[in-house]
Amino acid sequence: MFKLLYLFFKKNYEFIFCFILFGIILIISFNPAPYILSTWTGLTVWAKIVLPSLFVFFILTKLLMQSEKSLKIFSILDKPFNKLYSINGGGGYIFLMSALSGYPIGAKLISEFYEQKLISQTQAKKIISFASTSGPMFIIGSIAVKIFNSYKLGLVILLSHLLSSLLNGLIYRNIGTKNGKNNTKNEALYTIKFKKQTLNDIMYNTITSILMIGGYITLCFTALELITSLSFFNNINTFFINLFGSNIFEAIIKGIVEITNGCVSLTHSLPLKTICIILSSLISFGGLSIHLQSQMFLSKVGIKYRFFLLIKTTQTIITFIVSGIFSMILL
Repeated sequence: MFKLLYLFFKKNYEFIFCFILFGIILIISFNPAPYILSTWTGLTVWAKIVLPSLFVFFILTKLLMQSEKSLKIFSILDKPFNKLYSINGGGGYIFLMSALSGYPIGAKLISEFYEQKLISQTQAKKIISFASTSGPMFIIGSIAVKIFNSYKLGLVILLSHLLSSLLNGLIYRNIGTKNGKNNTKNEALYTIKFKKQTLNDIMYNTITSILMIGGYITLCFTALELITSLSFFNNINTFFINLFGSNIFEAIIKGIVEITNGCVSLTHSLPLKTICIILSSLISFGGLSIHLQSQMFLSKVGIKYRFFLLIKTTQTIITFIVSGIFSMILL
């Protein structure tokens, strides 16, 4: 029976997709108020949290790439990262920038390095496996301190998140290798000249990227409103509230779609250790909004979404384990 259903959906997926879209349009048309509100909320989150934290970083990282000498400063990271992850350079710099500024800086830099022919597609895959991270501004400032009033919680989550990212990269270090040897082209990263851009070009590209990110965030907030308005979601959520005494299911589902919404929705009544594990896992997974933002850049490299979904899934599993251990020791 499952095979027949699979064949039916495979044969008629375009018709089914159009039917679903038409149904969504009807739902929004006859009850627009909550979706207008969710759209406004998404735009507000983008304007208050994402725009201030990413805009400057986008410009500064782009300016850094205009100077070969400035990148040589980060060459100290090459040796350990090259040895650990079987890459030829640039991975340490991309990880550092991603760890400092957060999603989706890692994916953006990988795209730019690839377009400049500084890394191959194989190396891009290896680097994204450990350089897709959130940053301290979001984890400590926006989530731990602002929402849960705990700086210590933020430090534990950040440590778990970054360590798990580095461990995750070890799983994918042998992609594109044969007989354990690196099969990628040995490129001299810091001897290749960068394609220069004017400040106007940098500003235009930055604003375009930031607006695209805002669009994806807003879309995910609207999609989340649609999901949570369905009766089956409310029934499942009520079941988990009765079972655990908290809205843990609602927070996880919201976090899978949009990370900020999921973190904000997590109830304060849970034990701090449980909050730490859930928040760490949600932040490592990133949510559909982060996935779409990252894929906007990774598609230029030719990296398929299924690969990105795979690395974020393994990263989330590792984070769940690591944060569980750290929360028991440090909280």
